[in-house]
Amino acid sequence: MRMTFMLPALLAAAGYSAAPFALAAEPQTLTLTQALQRTLQHDATLQAFPYQLRMAEAAQLQAAVRPNPELAVALENVGGSGDSRGLSGAELSLSLSQQIELGQKRERRLELAQGQSQLQRDNYELARLEALANTTEHYLQLLRLQQLQQWAAANISREQALLNTAQLRSNAGTLLDADISRIKLRLVRSRITLADINQAIESRRYRLAAGWNAAPDFARVSGDLAALPQLPPLSILQSQLQHSTTLQRYVTLQRIAQSQLRLTAANSKADIRWSAGLKRNEATNDTSLLLGFSLPLNLTDPNKGQRRAQLAEQQLMAMQQQLSATQLSLLLQQQWLALEQLRGTVQAIDTLLLPEAIQLRQLSLSGYQQGQIDLLSVLSAEEELAQAGRDLIESQSNYHLNLLQLERLTGQPITLNSSEPVITAEKNND
Repeated sequence: MRMTFMLPALLAAAGYSAAPFALAAEPQTLTLTQALQRTLQHDATLQAFPYQLRMAEAAQLQAAVRPNPELAVALENVGGSGDSRGLSGAELSLSLSQQIELGQKRERRLELAQGQSQLQRDNYELARLEALANTTEHYLQLLRLQQLQQWAAANISREQALLNTAQLRSNAGTLLDADISRIKLRLVRSRITLADINQAIESRRYRLAAGWNAAPDFARVSGDLAALPQLPPLSILQSQLQHSTTLQRYVTLQRIAQSQLRLTAANSKADIRWSAGLKRNEATNDTSLLLGFSLPLNLTDPNKGQRRAQLAEQQLMAMQQQLSATQLSLLLQQQWLALEQLRGTVQAIDTLLLPEAIQLRQLSLSGYQQGQIDLLSVLSAEEELAQAGRDLIESQSNYHLNLLQLERLTGQPITLNSSEPVITAEKNND
């Protein structure tokens, strides 16, 4: 089975419906489509496969080669004594022979070479899927870090505003210096967190660009983690899994094992050789016709042990295919359930936890400004809001990363029910 990774249909690694290549995109902003295109064009592993496919095609040509005829020349009764002295008694034989393959050996060789060529194509599709999936994973991680960068900057902004309010109260003599230090300590930690995130963004940029063997020429990536694709029913995913390249590769391996077994059986059959020629006798000045035929007598099977080994290998392939199909089916079900749970988690944080945290901070800040609530309560509310914001980002990111694993299993993209793509070239998080 050959998969077609056309770049909207693609996220066979990430399953997102990507927008067309955007030439008008900001010079410093990279889209997912651009990242995937670069990977397809420049990934080091993918660059080797055209040569391997050529080698497989050459093996098919070699398998189709027939045995060549042979020309034999023999000179007998030369340099003897008496009547055979010199060339007077010489006998010259000239014959042409041809080996005839029996047991459909050529057809079996071709069948095996074609199976091995298909295996190379399956390996290429799997390698391409993996390369695109790795690029998408780094892209999603970078997008996650960018949103965490905004989250950290928002925390710093709120804490700075709180510090300004606290300093006004301190100047009025209604706040202890220890409370001011407590806010400053929180602000320093937030700035350290932002610095760590900035460093992680820089590292992730290089890891993403390594997928196409280049230094990063972009500052940001575009996208929105908040858009969560709807999952198809589990039964549809199970059906897609049965046609995935991973399982189709096992089918190819089984066919190769069967072809090897048939070729070995064909090689066990002896080939015949016929010959025809002329014989010249100088002593009698006579010329005669030569005809020959030979057939090896295979009294025992010369490949008996090899055939048994290949039969065992064929049975092993069938068992591995069944085990792999079962394991992948269970893993797919696990990923599907995890995604359903993550969707519920994201919804709960977005509609319940985050609004409550925002309201708690507003009430706490209002009470603090009126002198009804102490600073520790305000800091606790700030921490709840910050944690809720981070939990939302992490849950959204985990959803997309788990979706990526699901698509690695099925090899099929999963898109939104609406026309709005999950990650677009036009939408970014600036």
